Amino acid sequence: MRLSLAASPQASEPRCATSGTLARWYAEQPAVRRLWAVQATDRPMLRVIVMLEPSLDGDEISPAWMAHGSRWARDLRERLAGAVQLERIDGPLPDEFEIEGEGAVLAALCWRDSTAPDA
Repeated sequence: MRLSLAASPQASEPRCATSGTLARWYAEQPAVRRLWAVQATDRPMLRVIVMLEPSLDGDEISPAWMAHGSRWARDLRERLAGAVQLERIDGPLPDEFEIEGEGAVLAALCWRDSTAPDA
């Protein structure tokens, strides 16, 4: 599957309850710069991929991930009442990146990222 980051995310109403829940969670997490959620066709687990804001003293994002990653994953599982695999990617990103597997993108949120197209 290929996610294109060159195209700006849709600014429409959430397509499902899951994307609405993810949008609310994203709005509550200032350390998360971008979020993508992918529902795989071959497994019931929802993949939530985040890109974090760099720290104030540099580009290091590991401290925020280490401090919040487990809590974020637990919070997402509780809110979505299901299996969630939370993953982190590092930026800056190319115009597009690949993830393995087949599925549907349920959310692509980047309004907090001033480097994103049309942000």
